[in-house]
Amino acid sequence: SRALSLSPRRHRERDPALSQRCASISSPMGKKAKAAKETTQERSQWEGKHPEPKSRVDERKVVATVKLAAPVCSLLEFKLECSPSTKISYVVDRIIDRHGGSISDLSVCVNRFHPEEVITGLDKTLEQCGVFGGECIIYYDFVPRAGALLQ
Repeated sequence: SRALSLSPRRHRERDPALSQRCASISSPMGKKAKAAKETTQERSQWEGKHPEPKSRVDERKVVATVKLAAPVCSLLEFKLECSPSTKISYVVDRIIDRHGGSISDLSVCVNRFHPEEVITGLDKTLEQCGVFGGECIIYYDFVPRAGALLQ
């Protein structure tokens, strides 16, 4: 009756043969499994030789002031927080959004507006246009569409 009142843990403490059987039951491979685990945790020959992956998040910040080239209108001016890896197409989309989708075929220039410096490839980034951080001004112009209010 005294043996029945002991917990299974106490039985193992009193009977070494019982504790050894319990240990072999709890791990199906017994002590050999532990030895195999220790040998598989060796370091790889390639560890530390791989280059660190480049972060896809651009930590650099650009505050772009977007302005209509002509006529000067402060109501159409806005600031856009982005990074040098931001594409011009993203900026163009934000400009079109600000106009309620009523404009298209924009001409965009960075830091000064000149017809010879209009950015032709919308897949270019601000960095490819010479902006690496800080502040910049993005000028835009568009040809008004006839009847734009009715479309």
